Amino acid sequence: MHKKSDAQRVALVLMGALIMALNIKIFVRAGDMFPGGFTGLTLLIQRTASQYFHLELPYTAINLLLNAVPAAVSFRYIGKRFTLYSGLMIVATSLLTDLLPSLEITSDPLLIGVFGGIINGCAISLCLSANATSGGTDFIAIYFSEKKGVDTWNYVLAGNVAMLVVAGLLFGWEKSLYSIIFQFLSTQVLHALYK
Repeated sequence: MHKKSDAQRVALVLMGALIMALNIKIFVRAGDMFPGGFTGLTLLIQRTASQYFHLELPYTAINLLLNAVPAAVSFRYIGKRFTLYSGLMIVATSLLTDLLPSLEITSDPLLIGVFGGIINGCAISLCLSANATSGGTDFIAIYFSEKKGVDTWNYVLAGNVAMLVVAGLLFGWEKSLYSIIFQFLSTQVLHALYK
């Protein structure tokens, strides 16, 4: 199996970042979905600040702040190149999410959950094929898996469930339930595309 060049890896990461940011702007925000991981947590913090405190917080600032410690741990213990490519994904996705205009294709939450989940899985698989991650909980899971021999994916799932419970309590259960469809389809596409 041939290794990808740095240029190929950068191109895959940037393509993944663009697709993920477009997905957030077109589907996730239109449906008020909460995807898993730090992306969903970032959106939950943004929405909570906006609705309850009348503060408009930039996606980039929250997402970079949430990813700072896991990225530092990854840089030290998992690998510098892996972390640098992952950092490129996080920064590019964050900036593009703040800069790209919103576009609502549909307001149907089921369609948003289905297509948003499929597109999210495609974006993450591009990133993984470049030997990088979209950040957040993936850093944590990989660290504990590779360095401690602990399978943490169930803990990540528990964290996502807790986030959806908080989102349901704050903003209604309908969006949280459709977010489960989003997360399920994203995971299925990821399993199908990335081996």
